Amino acid sequence: MQAEIIYNPLGGKVAVRHVLDNVVDFLSRSGWSVDLRETTKPLEATSLARNAVANGAGVVIAAGGDGTVNEVANGLVHTEAALGVLPVGTTNTWALQMGIPALNPILPGTQTAKLVAGLEELLARPLPANYYRKVLMDAARVLVEGQTLAIDVGELSGRYFLISAGIGMEAAIVESISQREKKALGSWAYVLGAIESAYKYTGTEVRLTMDDRTLDISTPLVVVTNIQLYGGMVAIGARARVNDGKLDVCVFKGEGFFTFVNHAMKVLSHRHLKDPKVEYHQCRQVLVESSRQLPVHVDAEPYAATPVAINAVPSSLRVIVPKNVPGNLFGIED
Repeated sequence: MQAEIIYNPLGGKVAVRHVLDNVVDFLSRSGWSVDLRETTKPLEATSLARNAVANGAGVVIAAGGDGTVNEVANGLVHTEAALGVLPVGTTNTWALQMGIPALNPILPGTQTAKLVAGLEELLARPLPANYYRKVLMDAARVLVEGQTLAIDVGELSGRYFLISAGIGMEAAIVESISQREKKALGSWAYVLGAIESAYKYTGTEVRLTMDDRTLDISTPLVVVTNIQLYGGMVAIGARARVNDGKLDVCVFKGEGFFTFVNHAMKVLSHRHLKDPKVEYHQCRQVLVESSRQLPVHVDAEPYAATPVAINAVPSSLRVIVPKNVPGNLFGIED
């Protein structure tokens, strides 16, 4: 297998360049021919992925967070090359959703594991307590032992996404968080940003045209998702399938801090689909228009503003996932 690893050294909280050398050695022993390339600027991973395909790579591996995975995927859609993932980013939502070994951002031991990994990088020699290395080597084994499946992606104004597009409050939060805050706080930067925004973000009149139906609603937040997991933490897209040719649209009604807390509690307890203040739909295309312009993010990266048209692109990306993918992510729902 000819493969290329594309590594974003600025992603996540820990530099793991030396661990990636261990991954390259492991893949080489497994019969793979592997090149490792580092990005130096935003969106470079997309062009590197395209070049890798043009040079014959059958697998292109994103070593970074969800942003890096998104960039690499954008270079692989509608090609025969498969996307692999080594999760070294802040949230790693895609890896956690697919059951690829990754550090869960909300577990207490995650920060300790990252501190040990950072110390090992600084000392430039292996430490026996580096659990982070074990996780990444387990993720590397998925590349060799896993299965390759075709999945849908979402498309918005020429950009593809694997995870979600957020419109309104969530996108405003993404825009407000600096790279420095992400490195210092990890996923908690988004949690704190959400709490702050909940006090001041108000609902906006939005029209959603989903396939052949229209919904007019006042909402602070619309999430259009391709997978079930959100932010590496909760299953907002509870009915999502990654190969059903559809996107799942979750609309939260109401405004103010206490409404935000209520929504958060319902999502955490998996009861939000029964909440009358939540609209949940599935469609192949959604047009989002609003009475005032709202920010839009794609896979947690600021990208556009309303109005936007978002489309499902069925079976357009090949991905490497574990032999036993968790839950009901694949298969068309009756």
